Amino acid sequence: MKRLLSILCAMLALSACEKDDANTIKIGAVLPMTGANAPFGLAMRAGMESAIKDKGDTKYKYKIVFEDGQQLPAKSISAAQKLISADNVRVLVSNMTGIGRAIAPVAESANVLALNATLETENAEPMGKTTFFQGPSAESYVKHAVSALKKSGVKSVAVIAANLGPSCPTGTKIAEILSKQKIKTAVECFNPGERDFKFVSDKYQGYDAYYIGAFPPESEILMRQLYKMGVAHNQVYGQGLDFGQDTSLFQDVNHIAATLGNMDFVNRIIKEYDLKNQNMTSVAYDLVSLTVDAFEAVGPDNMDAVYEYIKKNATRDCMSGKCKLLPNGFIVNEAEWRTYKDGTPVVFER
Repeated sequence: MKRLLSILCAMLALSACEKDDANTIKIGAVLPMTGANAPFGLAMRAGMESAIKDKGDTKYKYKIVFEDGQQLPAKSISAAQKLISADNVRVLVSNMTGIGRAIAPVAESANVLALNATLETENAEPMGKTTFFQGPSAESYVKHAVSALKKSGVKSVAVIAANLGPSCPTGTKIAEILSKQKIKTAVECFNPGERDFKFVSDKYQGYDAYYIGAFPPESEILMRQLYKMGVAHNQVYGQGLDFGQDTSLFQDVNHIAATLGNMDFVNRIIKEYDLKNQNMTSVAYDLVSLTVDAFEAVGPDNMDAVYEYIKKNATRDCMSGKCKLLPNGFIVNEAEWRTYKDGTPVVFER
């Protein structure tokens, strides 16, 4: 009798699990969770989880399954394939354009929604009908950078940028505009993986300002090199420099990045996740929040309806500022200039 009861209980539990799985929409996250780029993944994880928490009671349950893509295309493709085939995710979330473009065909062939948090040019090629990407545009970075550098009254700017995505073209465009306005400029683009930046001290001593277009670990090595040369923190400008963990490096540094969101949200993330580096946290929040709204509105059985919902509702007030959808699937949100004081982000221009 006891054995029969045990079997019945097990069957009931299995039935409950099956029912729960049928009512659960899984969101796969292909993010760098280890290594030098882990701050990207940790920042986005906080935003994704917070978005689901804020939805409260929903018709469907939402579960995030994380895979460590380590910011490597081949590893990210494998992670995306595993999430689709083994975990049955309906959504893939990633960061950086190169990773988004690498997994877009995988998502499209499986009819899975793919979302990528990134910096991109407004006229970028579309990634496909199932893929949307969101972030500030390279054009807004150029506008903000030129404005901030002109306001500072500098007479010379050295631009040092990585050959990664739009970083080098953006830095080159900034230098081009400043040069036309009689500000002395120099541009040096390097390949990702570079660790020896001795050329900076050899070639670029004595500039009023230094604009860095790079991410950790290269950006942190570059900043240390500049400080070793005697460059002051407030002479350093750049894009997204606070992806790193060492906030002392970007104390008083002026950098442009995705909008952090309102200060209540920033303080909540600091409290709940002990996470001061929040670059792309608000973008991840926006993408997951919009995704949940889409599934709640049209259900999980018609992915075409999900894509149409996102197209119709992507232009909205986002946590990361005003969002608008371009025809290529790029959801553009606001960028901001900010610095850090005592390890805390301070926004000074949007």
